Amino acid sequence: MTKKIFMLLAAVLLSSANLFAQSNEPLKGDVNEDGMVDVADINAIIGIILKSQNDSETTYYWYVGQTDPSTMSSIDPVVNDNSSSGWREIGTTLPNYSSSNKLWDGSRIETGDSKTTNYVALPNSTLFMYDAAGNISSAAWTAVGTKEIEGVTYYIYSSVANLKSFTFNIY
Repeated sequence: MTKKIFMLLAAVLLSSANLFAQSNEPLKGDVNEDGMVDVADINAIIGIILKSQNDSETTYYWYVGQTDPSTMSSIDPVVNDNSSSGWREIGTTLPNYSSSNKLWDGSRIETGDSKTTNYVALPNSTLFMYDAAGNISSAAWTAVGTKEIEGVTYYIYSSVANLKSFTFNIY
C-alpha cells in the first residue's frame, strides 16, 4: 500500500515539473525547495514520514487491580493517586530498578471492595513483586502470560490469594 502511494506521488510530482518549469511561482511538489520537482523531493517526503514515525515516543505504564489486563485493549484508567487501582505512568524510558530504586514502594493500593484475584502488569520481564523483607513473592504471585497494549508487552501476574489491597514492592 505504501509503495503504491509513493509511486503515485512520484508520478504526480514528476508530471507537475513540466507544468511549472517556466513559472516564477514556487513549484508545487518542490518539497526540498531546490527549484526542481524530482526524485529528491520524493526522498524528502519519505524522510518527513520516517521522522514523524520515529518521533512518537513509547510511554510505559504498570497496572494493579482486580481486572485481568489480558482482557484490556488500552491503558485505561490511568490513575494519579497512590491508593487506587489502575494503570500508573512510568514514563518514556524504563529505568533500572533495584531495592534502592523501586518502581513501587509497597504503599497500600486499594484494589477493590471485596477479596478476589488481583492482577499486576509490568512492562519488563525483570520486574517482580517483593515482600517487605526483600524476598521475591513468587509464592504469592503466578505469571499468567503477556499482553501487548499500545506497542508494549506487559508481563501479567495474578495473586495466589484473594486480596482487596496491594502492598508489595516492585523492582
